[in-house]
Amino acid sequence: MSNFLNKLKQGVSDAGKKAQQTVESTTLKFQVSSKEKEIEKNYTEIGRIVYRSLETESSFIPNAEFQKYRESILGLEQEIEELNRKIQHLQNLKECGCGKMLPADASYCPFCGQQFQTVIVQPAAIHAPHAGNAAFCPRCGEHASPGDHFCRGCGFQLSE
Repeated sequence: MSNFLNKLKQGVSDAGKKAQQTVESTTLKFQVSSKEKEIEKNYTEIGRIVYRSLETESSFIPNAEFQKYRESILGLEQEIEELNRKIQHLQNLKECGCGKMLPADASYCPFCGQQFQTVIVQPAAIHAPHAGNAAFCPRCGEHASPGDHFCRGCGFQLSE
């Protein structure tokens, strides 16, 4: 009975942590959205400056006037990048060079085959029995999702 209660407590604790991560992630996404709107406002102000300068006969575009907006945009883009890294960390994700988001513990990208760390293939895993109709890598026995082209565990090409 106490084993059941311990498992129940652990489940409730895990659910609470997951809910907190979701709230934190949503808050960060809201901050990203707010900064993206700020960037758009800066672009609009740059456009106004250019438009006003074209109305005059000299067509001189005052670089100093819109330089502050450009610097603001660059700063906001850096802040967005940092917020996105925090979101990835909270969601236990990493980005592959091909642009796909993967679980942080993936050794290989299942879309492009990029290796993230050196993997030692265990020969015993090759012949490990697997139940059901699930797909597994023939080289290392790692579970493979239906859309995977490369094994997440060893990088073996699963499909052409």
